[in-house]
Amino acid sequence: MTTRASRTVSRRPFFPSRVLALPSLVLALSGLAAFPAAGQEPEPEAEQPASTNDIVVAPHWSRNQGPTSYPEGTQLHIVQRGDTLWDISNSYLRNPFLWPQLWDANRYIENPHLIYPGDPIRIPDLDVVRGEGEEPGGPGTGPGGPGAGPGEEGGPGAGGPGAAGQPGGPAAPQFRPAYEEITIQCAGYLREEADDDFRIFGSEEDGHKDGLATGDVVYLNRGSEDGVSPGDSFYLQRKVDFTWGIDGSYVRRSGWLRILAVQEETAMAEIVQACLDIHLGDYLTPFEPIPVPLLPLEPVPTRLTPETGRMRGKIAASLDDLATLGQGYLVSIDLGQEDGVVPGNIFTIFRYLYDGAPRKVLGTLAILTVQREHSTARIMESKDYILTGDLVELK
Repeated sequence: MTTRASRTVSRRPFFPSRVLALPSLVLALSGLAAFPAAGQEPEPEAEQPASTNDIVVAPHWSRNQGPTSYPEGTQLHIVQRGDTLWDISNSYLRNPFLWPQLWDANRYIENPHLIYPGDPIRIPDLDVVRGEGEEPGGPGTGPGGPGAGPGEEGGPGAGGPGAAGQPGGPAAPQFRPAYEEITIQCAGYLREEADDDFRIFGSEEDGHKDGLATGDVVYLNRGSEDGVSPGDSFYLQRKVDFTWGIDGSYVRRSGWLRILAVQEETAMAEIVQACLDIHLGDYLTPFEPIPVPLLPLEPVPTRLTPETGRMRGKIAASLDDLATLGQGYLVSIDLGQEDGVVPGNIFTIFRYLYDGAPRKVLGTLAILTVQREHSTARIMESKDYILTGDLVELK
């Protein structure tokens, strides 16, 4: 039986300052060789030994099974205690919101919440916008950067001529934001299992106002006994039934608030941001800062663009509750965290008109936020009308 207190316990959001890496435990590896039994052929080696010039990763304890070596010239950061992908992205790429691209370049990391001292982080070649006077690169590209050995400049990963983004090398990709930050914070999503008993039951307006807005003070039905503390922040949400295309409901985010004061069983809070009119009965979920995904500037797919054969799904619902969709609208697709989707992924939208015929390319969408089984996305380009049920394929 679930208790009141246990209902309010939720997974901590992915916020860089709270991600702690475990202490590094160096394992002593045995030097004993394994010999095949008589009459048996020796098994082929799973991995070729690193060449003389490869960058070798020191043995360390980690749940992430990362590469043990990298080609010479790879830009690497070796995780130190307290590091997060957010911080590493900010240090090397001069933009913490590029952490999804950093994770995508190191897919051996299964959970971006969990990186460990000694883990190697490959720094991808990205053409990022820099402040005036800043030099390309970052830590690891100058004297004494992370991984630099005695008397060496830059250490493993220092980029040189011919590297992507460097003079004489291939051009690195450029990026654009997927959407405005506040719009992403306010975006809805397909409803999954959630504790929706934590609610607004009143306000200082005492019923004289139909819709509450930014700056209004409200009263909540949980307090210190349920772990609520002054300064905590929560999203405000409500369930909305679909009227087009599918049965069921989705979640609309009406805003977020901050706790001002608590009693044992109730709390008082101020609405920090209203996405739409906030009503009594809107329920609360923990506030999670959502980074703005940055998308590579790439050519829009055409009818001649070949299929990639990568991850496929479909548009599960319109989060604007519309029958016909186009550029700028928000949708939910039936792929999520369990499928390896991350913010910033771009999918081609298409449909098949006839059996055995080539597909008809309709446009592209970009992933904004990811849930367990679904993801919220924005249609970035549309060449024709788009419908719920149209197929998507990872570019």
